[in-house]
Amino acid sequence: MKNILIIRSVSFQQLDLNLPAIKEKYAPCNISLLTHEHGVKLAEKYSDIENIYVYPYKSGFNVADKVKELANINFDVVVVPVTNINGGGFFNVLKFSKCINTKERVMCNVVSDIKDFTIRKIYWMEFKTVIMQSISFLATIILSPVMLILLLLTLKEIKKK
Repeated sequence: MKNILIIRSVSFQQLDLNLPAIKEKYAPCNISLLTHEHGVKLAEKYSDIENIYVYPYKSGFNVADKVKELANINFDVVVVPVTNINGGGFFNVLKFSKCINTKERVMCNVVSDIKDFTIRKIYWMEFKTVIMQSISFLATIILSPVMLILLLLTLKEIKKK
């Protein structure tokens, strides 16, 4: 029997859509859920969820904020539900999954497609993010003076009219 942890980073309505696909793919399984404190009462209504773990921080999931309760638990699969097709906007949750002991990490998207993602893919995403941020920063530094000069010339021209 597989031991599954779902990191709840989506609404419970989304979880309602994803849970059948997760159960079908990994049956038979024990499903656990990691959620913020405000989600515990709603999570308790799911008969399919065996264990509910509380993410003890008020902020979003952060790899630096580990959950001590999960430190000595090994999961077969960690599932990160996302509310779109490719997981965009859920990078913090994917990174957070690195601190969970597991054999496999998967992302379950809005249409319940379940796709593997590895630590290597997370690092690659981090690398691409740093590159894009650096390019954006450099472009801002280079283009700001040019735009400022053009703006001043335009304003001077408007003032003359």
